[in-house]
Amino acid sequence: MFNFLTKLTLFFKTPAIIIVAGSGRQSAAEAVFSVLKQHYKIKKLDEFSSPLDLKSVIANEILIIESEVRNLRPFEVLIKKSAMPILVLTHFGEIPVEKDFFAADIEQVKQVAKLAELLPAHGRLILNFDDETVREIKKKSRAHPLTFGFQDGADIRASDCHITKTIEIGTNFKINYQGKIIPIWLNRLFGKAEVYSALAASCAGMAQGLNLVEVSQALKLYQGIQGRMQLIKGVKGSWILDDSESASVFSMTEALEILKTIETEGRKIAVLGDVLGIGKYAIEAHEALGERAGNVCDLLFTVGSRAKFIAQGAKSRGIAESKIFQFDESQSAAKALQNEIKQGDLVLVDGSKEMKMGKIIEEIKDFSK
Repeated sequence: MFNFLTKLTLFFKTPAIIIVAGSGRQSAAEAVFSVLKQHYKIKKLDEFSSPLDLKSVIANEILIIESEVRNLRPFEVLIKKSAMPILVLTHFGEIPVEKDFFAADIEQVKQVAKLAELLPAHGRLILNFDDETVREIKKKSRAHPLTFGFQDGADIRASDCHITKTIEIGTNFKINYQGKIIPIWLNRLFGKAEVYSALAASCAGMAQGLNLVEVSQALKLYQGIQGRMQLIKGVKGSWILDDSESASVFSMTEALEILKTIETEGRKIAVLGDVLGIGKYAIEAHEALGERAGNVCDLLFTVGSRAKFIAQGAKSRGIAESKIFQFDESQSAAKALQNEIKQGDLVLVDGSKEMKMGKIIEEIKDFSK
């Protein structure tokens, strides 16, 4: 990515450049792309992009770059050459389920804070207001700030967020901005992280001159990122809540709450893998997740050595041992699950990326469409 950006600066023709950084950068960049592509010639790059034709890149009006911002040098040149540089900072801290405020570790945001300082006065700085550490970055920049979040005080604020409970399903919420209220619909997408992505895209759209009605219409086409709280069709007439790409204690807790909320004709099945990186409280955290699962699901599949404590927690909530299936790795779990699924079942698949929960999705996903 660094070499490509270095070459790009030699040919840059001053389009708008949108840099998206933070823990939620992948979904946010995709949401921004979904909104703006309806109105502009646009190209999206990420740190793992294969080599691209420079002429095709610079022919666009807007360039979106999703990045961890490990090296400031190429971005400094791009910002100087851009007619409209925009920096979008998503959350860095873990998103809690029941609170609208949180804070990242200061070390996590040091590099992007330096990038914010490089923005000129005519640039735009878009910030997650609910992450208090990210919010403070606006004090370091000359650029015009625009904040988003659930808390009062955010420039673009989400309210009245809820899940529709039938299988024609998704997330509804309202955007509040300067006395205007605009409804937003995210089709088959769930979770606060997806709402944040839509809010970030709304800010980016407004920075490029779109109104919120245009943004709302464009977000209906936003499909999210594979493995991030998507509802997809499964085999045998089932449905899958696919959160297989990654997991934290907070995100898995939220996923279980969403599983509880969605109505279905069949059973609710949770397939939960190890959550890595928790530290010394791993046993207690997995047991607590199991207790939540025990209040939600009819069947429980666990994958990994730590997930055995999820099974233990679920048993304490009254799930019969005959309804719990434990596996050491995802491939064997996938085969057993495929045999167990029935029409109308709703299956949550969640776990840390290292647990390769995506293999389970590949086994039970409906590929007929």
